[in-house]
Amino acid sequence: MTEFAAVADVAGVFEHFGARAIGTHSCYQWSLVFRAERDGAAVVLKRTADRIAEWCHRLDAQGIPVVVPVDVAEVDGKRWVVYPWIDGRRYDGSLADVTAAGDLLGRIHAVGGTELKPFTWPVYEPGEPAKDLPELREKFGEHAPEHLDAIMDRLVPLGERFERTTLPAIRDAGLPVVDATVDYKANNLVFTDEGPVLIDPDNGECLPRVLDLALAALMFHMEDIPGRPFTGEEWIAFRDAYLAHVELSEAEVAAWPDAVDYMLWEFGTWAMADSSEWHVPRQRSFLIGLAQVRADDLPV
Repeated sequence: MTEFAAVADVAGVFEHFGARAIGTHSCYQWSLVFRAERDGAAVVLKRTADRIAEWCHRLDAQGIPVVVPVDVAEVDGKRWVVYPWIDGRRYDGSLADVTAAGDLLGRIHAVGGTELKPFTWPVYEPGEPAKDLPELREKFGEHAPEHLDAIMDRLVPLGERFERTTLPAIRDAGLPVVDATVDYKANNLVFTDEGPVLIDPDNGECLPRVLDLALAALMFHMEDIPGRPFTGEEWIAFRDAYLAHVELSEAEVAAWPDAVDYMLWEFGTWAMADSSEWHVPRQRSFLIGLAQVRADDLPV
């Protein structure tokens, strides 16, 4: 189980930026994200990637509500960023919030750009993805035995064909690419009176935009309410708000089933296998639902 990183382990980073930690550990289990105070202002100190700060400034210049860095530096060979703390509320699960989130993703994709790090496609030996199936069977057998047959009916064919059909179909389709978050989830947004603000752009890469949309469609409720993937009504609200800003090409629409399958296998099964929150009812329910999502549930 991954431990929350300690402030003491990165004391030199706080010293470099002249920031004072608020608390003793990272506020997120899976990455280095620290609340802090700097020059009397509340800030967030975290690891980031190359070109993310510049991308945030480009989005901001286009009127996109995104957290904008106040400082960026290399410390001990690692890239760190200081963001202002954004006041607001968490996602409330309402259709209004779903719609606003879809609208924001559409606006981000409409800005376009291809300046972030290129998306890296996996390379698999024949049959390699299917080797993960026994672990997934064991995980769901332990935590959700009543759903095991339905889940494996979805995951087994996906894993067995992934490197032969799904991967080349989406990789070689020549789809439009954009700079995108590759982590567009409810818990990465803060809702203000003016609408949602993207507060975690730091996984951003340049990738086929339909993959980023598919990831949001699948994972938007990960680690947040209401403990399940989108309902049909929620997805339509999110999708239609997104499509107000982006017109998907015929090739993207045709590739949508492969995009959903790709992201479910590459990103979704990682969440299923590595989750440390199976004991949390909300997260258990989400993962059970995620494992059974099909492209037909998320029409474009």
